[in-house]
Amino acid sequence: MAVVTAVLLALGLLAGPAQAAVRDVRDARGDALGALDIASLRVRNAEHRVTVTLRIPRLERRRIGGFTVFVGRKVKGRPEYAASKVRRGSGWATTWQRLDDERLRCKGMRMRMKPRRVVVSIPQRCLDDNRSAVRVQVAVFTRAYLRGDVPDEVLLNPSPGPTLPIDGVPKVRGTKMTRWVGYR
Repeated sequence: MAVVTAVLLALGLLAGPAQAAVRDVRDARGDALGALDIASLRVRNAEHRVTVTLRIPRLERRRIGGFTVFVGRKVKGRPEYAASKVRRGSGWATTWQRLDDERLRCKGMRMRMKPRRVVVSIPQRCLDDNRSAVRVQVAVFTRAYLRGDVPDEVLLNPSPGPTLPIDGVPKVRGTKMTRWVGYR
């Protein structure tokens, strides 16, 4: 029976598991401090969760002050959410909120730093049981940026360069998000 199923799957006569919709976005290299310079972003909008993966080739965990992922949904009212993980004292604080509301609980949300990448995984139930397209904007910043220990011109008008203490996709400044990523 297993052989018959495999043959039918190979011929496309039997439906396999649904594939998630995926979008890859490249980011300019050298536009931020190497320890947090994002090379690319992948957004995966699957049945049970939205996963955002940042590829940071020279990631240095000790220099990271935090990261934030903004998620927008393609539904009436265009609600937006923010997942953040920032250093607080000797540990990390994770928050989830709908941007027009207070902070919310999101059981099952995972935010991890791995070698050369940051992975944020958000259950669809935390996006009000999302079944629509999503788009994202991300930011990664240093400890100094988090504390405000950077010149005012960096905070007010960040210019891309190898010393910039923040990087973002699609951009560091503004509210522009990636293109829509369909649901499943």
